[in-house]
Amino acid sequence: MRRTFLSIASILSLLLAPALALAQVKVQVVETDPPSPATLGKWENLYVRVSYESDKPIRVRAYPYYGGKEVPGMSSGSYLYPAGSGEAMYWIAYVTPAQVDRIVVRAEDDRSGKPIAQAEIAVSLTWTGNQPAATRARPEWVTRMNAEQARRQKEAYNAYMNRPQAWWEMPAFMLMTWSIPLYFVGQVVALWRLRGGWRIAAAVPAVPMALLLAHAIYAFFAGSNIFPLLLIFTCPIALVYLLVLWAVWRFRRQPDAA
Repeated sequence: MRRTFLSIASILSLLLAPALALAQVKVQVVETDPPSPATLGKWENLYVRVSYESDKPIRVRAYPYYGGKEVPGMSSGSYLYPAGSGEAMYWIAYVTPAQVDRIVVRAEDDRSGKPIAQAEIAVSLTWTGNQPAATRARPEWVTRMNAEQARRQKEAYNAYMNRPQAWWEMPAFMLMTWSIPLYFVGQVVALWRLRGGWRIAAAVPAVPMALLLAHAIYAFFAGSNIFPLLLIFTCPIALVYLLVLWAVWRFRRQPDAA
């Protein structure tokens, strides 16, 4: 009888463990600036103030929706918040006309990125896409939390710069950066020189890379300071593909040995 009771207790504890884990992480939207309803201009930020309780480090992100669909825009990104209780801030902005009727705030696991708690609020927000006529006065909490985020960013940057660095990291980063112009030059040359099926093969990376280039240009004019990041990671792959294709083409063109 005792063994049966222990077995049942063990099974119940396993079933209830996920629910208990979720209960240990909570987020709540405290307020927004400007409060809803509001009309905002181009690049004018909506700040979301969030309180949280967590037994583990988390990242807090806010997702804007309209009509049940997510409305991608510019955002502050999320800093890593320590375990315990505290406040987090997240901002959202648009450079083109947009509407938002719901904001979902999620606490996400730092390692997996999976949401482990969320809260949401109904709003009525409109971005006009035009430059605002005047600079909006911000409340004390926005100024204070902006300063705190700047401090966290500086600390993270200093920690990254002062970390032990492998000898190959800087050369690898330079090669990845230089692969961007080398790839696009190589792509044009390959499409110009190759014919038939070889040209079709050379065009395989052209469309996705053109879309990534357009995204980088848009991000640059939107003011992002990490606009080339996707190109830095994808151009080396596309360049290697073209170099291998070019080498095979040249080898196939060699006359057969007598």
